[in-house]
Amino acid sequence: MISFTVARQTTAVAAFTIALGCGYDSTTPYPSPTPSPSVQEGLWTSSAASPAILRLSSTQLLTSGDRAPATAITTPSAELFELNGIAFDADGTLWVTSQADSTLVAFSPTALGRSGSSNATVVISSNGEVSAPTGIAFDKQHRLWVANSRNGTIVRFDRAQLASSGSPAPSVIISGLGQPAALAFDASGSLWYSDIRRNKLAKFSEAQLSTSGFLAPEVVISALAASINNPAGIAFDADGNLWVGNVSNQNVIAFSPAQLATTGSPVPHVVLSSSAGSLDGPAGLAFDSEGALWTIGAAGVLEKFPKASLGATGAPAPSVRLTLPNYTLFWSVAFWPTPETLPLN
Repeated sequence: MISFTVARQTTAVAAFTIALGCGYDSTTPYPSPTPSPSVQEGLWTSSAASPAILRLSSTQLLTSGDRAPATAITTPSAELFELNGIAFDADGTLWVTSQADSTLVAFSPTALGRSGSSNATVVISSNGEVSAPTGIAFDKQHRLWVANSRNGTIVRFDRAQLASSGSPAPSVIISGLGQPAALAFDASGSLWYSDIRRNKLAKFSEAQLSTSGFLAPEVVISALAASINNPAGIAFDADGNLWVGNVSNQNVIAFSPAQLATTGSPVPHVVLSSSAGSLDGPAGLAFDSEGALWTIGAAGVLEKFPKASLGATGAPAPSVRLTLPNYTLFWSVAFWPTPETLPLN
């Protein structure tokens, strides 16, 4: 199980074991109702120390500095401790993994419109197949895929199973995956995952995703001279490049579509290295509507790298650097509305 040792009532990380991020949903193939921008728009994340689901509005993302979240939601429905993956479905409902108690919770757009304590709209409790869930992502059929770090599986819940609380049996279980951390779909509908223990990335084609069992990935990208080292968050950009946050290397790397076509150990197409303390444990990755890359680390530093700085290897300084005082242990970021330029939109 991927975990941290922390004091639950403090904002300091006591010991760093392994980090994780997860992707977000950009998968709706049909029109979806968009809540009022003033209510839900912006960047969402989840803190595990002082557990809360947090939103920064678009205006709060324009300049560097400390930020008090525009929305801060706590809940009695899950612990929200250790690694919290987040993803939006096509209707604007936010789904969150709670690793410590093996629970999935969902908050409707209405529930996301106010700060304070709120019961989850839907709670999916552990049924033995949800085991320390971390990364989550929606496919273009609106099905939820969950990476389970403890039992090394990726499982699928269909849309009908997500409509109400309970302990449904996953409709698909892919087993024997080491320690899957983050999930992301490419434009073809293939599912990619990062294995944070085996230091690799792997792909299941859309055709493979209807079958349970021990499946051989269609493509496996392995490390070359530690190029992949504790891969946490993964995300595709609009051009089909796969970006990876290497927690132990404190860098972000990208593989081009051509490199992702076949199994191998390619030299990363782009390597973004730390600059003056940036990229400190880049666990969560997300692209905004302008093609800028946002990263977040466990300590709660959120950084923006404009699209123009992503074209070549180097150590670019982030154009925006934000901190959220009193909150730490961040693992995932997601934008609402989901950017239309990204895969599967």
